[in-house]
Amino acid sequence: MTVRSDREGGLPETLPALEQLPADEARDLFELMRAASMFEAAALDESIESMVSALPRPLRRVTKKIMFGGR
Repeated sequence: MTVRSDREGGLPETLPALEQLPADEARDLFELMRAASMFEAAALDESIESMVSALPRPLRRVTKKIMFGGR
């Protein structure tokens, strides 16, 4: 069972374990996974902003673009 994938959104196409759960539990688990993925992305963005804001203003934009592709 893998949690991450290369698809857009970071969520896997299938989770074999979900097939063995009742529909309501599978839905709850999927929603928790989606919420965790969104939280992880927000925390990463916040960390990047915090790190880049410690740099002198002229270097912030170019550093962010080079290191994170403009994320």
